[in-house]
Amino acid sequence: MELEVSVEDVPQKSVEATFEEIFQRAMRKQPQIQHIVVSSEQGLVIAYKARIKGAESQLAALSPVLGDAGEALFNALSLTPLGEIMLVGSEGTAYFARLKSAPAFLLVGAKGQVNIGLLRIIAADIESGAGGVLAQLLQ
Repeated sequence: MELEVSVEDVPQKSVEATFEEIFQRAMRKQPQIQHIVVSSEQGLVIAYKARIKGAESQLAALSPVLGDAGEALFNALSLTPLGEIMLVGSEGTAYFARLKSAPAFLLVGAKGQVNIGLLRIIAADIESGAGGVLAQLLQ
């Protein structure tokens, strides 16, 4: 008696579809989020989602500059390496983080009143969901 097992080919989601799903979920959790940008350390856009199109290239270009400025400040103060920056203004909040899983930056911009703790949680969700795809993409 011979047993045969067959496995159907399950089509893999594209990188774009994976990021779209992750970003949509984040924007549903926190409706104030206006922009999400994942960029390389050189400032190249890897993925983005915006309610209003057009700002993603500028945001991606500023991500490494923001990270370098924050790290320079932390080094001058003899603090531990910088992991995240939170910018809070009267119109909204921006959360910037260097990802642990890949050499990339995550920038989340939210308009209006937003819970800063929730932005951190959402950013962690984005990183955990995109970590495998980013590692594969940036090899």
